[in-house]
Order: sequence, then C-alpha cells, then structure tokens
Amino acid sequence: MNRIALILAFTAVAMALPAGAQTGGQQAAYEALIYTPVAGFAPLPPSLSVTPGRGTSGVSLQGRIGKFSREGGLTATSLGIGVEMPVQRWNLTGTLAYLSVSCGPAWEGATDCNGDILIGGNARTTLMKRPLGETPPPARGARRPAAQSKGGTLVVGFDGALGFSPRAGHQAIALAATLPTGIALESGTVKIMPFLAPGLGFGRLGSVEFEDDEAPRAYGSIMFMIGGGLGLEFGRSGLGANVGFQKVLKSNGGATALGLGMTWHGLSAAR
Repeated sequence: MNRIALILAFTAVAMALPAGAQTGGQQAAYEALIYTPVAGFAPLPPSLSVTPGRGTSGVSLQGRIGKFSREGGLTATSLGIGVEMPVQRWNLTGTLAYLSVSCGPAWEGATDCNGDILIGGNARTTLMKRPLGETPPPARGARRPAAQSKGGTLVVGFDGALGFSPRAGHQAIALAATLPTGIALESGTVKIMPFLAPGLGFGRLGSVEFEDDEAPRAYGSIMFMIGGGLGLEFGRSGLGANVGFQKVLKSNGGATALGLGMTWHGLSAAR
C-alpha cells in the first residue's frame, strides 16, 4: 500500500500548489505541452497487460481527438492517429496529429492561430496489479486461477511521453512522466476503468520573446500535470474507447484539454 499512498500524496501536492507570479519559462512550458500530443490529448488508461492475448494482433491502432479553449476566443482541435506495439514489458506508441485552430478577434494575427503538425511518442508499462476485495478460493483439486476480484483490480502504470511541434518557428519540445492509476471493473464482456494520471511535464520553446526589449531565446520549465478519464474495452471485438481530460497546472489557470480516443488491437480468436 506504500505505492498507493505515494501516488495519492503526489496528486495532493500537485493540486495544492500555491499561486504565484508566472515566469516566461512556465508560460513556454505550458504552451509547449498543450500544443504537442503530450498534453494536447487526454491520457490513456493504464494497461491491464502489455502482452497481447491469444489470437489477438500485437499491433494496436489508435484514433484520438483533443480539444481545448483559451481566453479571448481561441479554440484548438487536434486529430491524431497512432500505432502501438508491445516490446517485452513495454508498449511503444508513435502518434502523428494535425492541430486546427479557430480564433476570435482578440487573437487576430497571433501565431497561436496557425495550424500545425504534431509528433509524439509514448512508452507505457504496468507497474502493479492488485485485486480489491475477497478472491473466492479454488474448488478442491482445481488449480488456483489467476487473481480476480469481484471488487475490481487496482492497476498502476507508468507512461513516458515526448512530443514535438514546429510552432511557427518556436520549436516546441515536451516530455512527461505520469502514473496512470485506475480500477479495472467488468460488466459482462465489457471492461471499465476509471482512472487518474498525475505527473510531471517539461516543456521548451526554442525561440520566443516575452518582453518587448529582449531578443528571442529559448524558455522552458517543469510543470505539474493532472489527467484522468474512463477507459472501455468491448469483449473480443478488439475495440476500446476512452474519454478524459488533461490539464497542465500553472499559477493563473490555463486550458483543460478534453479528449476522446478509439483503439483497435485485432480480433480475438473464438475459444
């Protein structure tokens, strides 16, 4: 239970950070994170297993939509496709996306209103699975089954993410490490997983100016992030879906990205 307590404490500290003056590095980090797949999409739920099931395809295809709004009438929508494949105890993902932006009069002429190409990658693994509640004992003479629980299964994962975007010459680079933590439940053939994903992100813009009297230069910083949502798997169809949110925590608010995703990991063979 020490790991669970550490995760909860980490989330509480992130959410309770005091407000303060925002630096140029923090603003650059915030923009680099939300304008790349790292924080521009909702997080993925933790995986129950990184090993493909019998009769399934090892390669998964992903479709993702992310959307956020900023003050002044800016709305950004990202459409992305990804390919995920298992490598030993890890799931490795590559994502290619396009960002479309709609701006109100307050943003007229700003480079933030330009469309952009987004590139991202993820390395995910499962750190812990623990049944919750009582597990029924096996019948006399029968082999003990894999751990299952009517109360669900606590799943803790690790997700390392990176992202890149040209950002109209600003060269946005973002990195993040999160701990997606959820409860895996089953209803018939459908698997349901509500989850939270606290983490740390680093963002950097390569050439920006936040003061009128300074020359363009690189800015970057480390930021707390919090995401979460609901993941679904639909029996042997190979289809999954997730809906959720992602927020980079900064001193004066900031946009919250909302997202929807679909996953197809191959058809399961009938037993």
